[in-house]
Amino acid sequence: MDLRFHHLGMACREITAELPELAIAGYSPEGPLFEDPIQQVRIQFVSGGGPRLELIEPAGAESPVEGILKRGSKFYHLAYEVDRFDDAIARFRERQHVLVSSPAPAVAFEMRRIVFLASATRTLIELIEARI
Repeated sequence: MDLRFHHLGMACREITAELPELAIAGYSPEGPLFEDPIQQVRIQFVSGGGPRLELIEPAGAESPVEGILKRGSKFYHLAYEVDRFDDAIARFRERQHVLVSSPAPAVAFEMRRIVFLASATRTLIELIEARI
């Protein structure tokens, strides 16, 4: 299975409050902050002093990120880009990963599909469909 690390997902109450703190560690925004109504989140990618981060802020009370923040979690998923998206999902499911979300298009990735899967030990993996 061809997995390429893409980012580490970080839940935030307010992205704008996180940016100055991350700047101390050498991080800066890769582009503008944007909203994804499908995923019900606002997103800002940053890079710099470590692995690429996806800062994720809830865009409403029904956002899945609300539950993560309520549990006090911050870093919560590892994301990988995959060439054969459906095959990768099948391989993770064969290894007892459970679908947490159905495959859906994501604004962050030019409407390419993403999916979240969880392992038996609750590691959350995001698969991102590679560009064709």
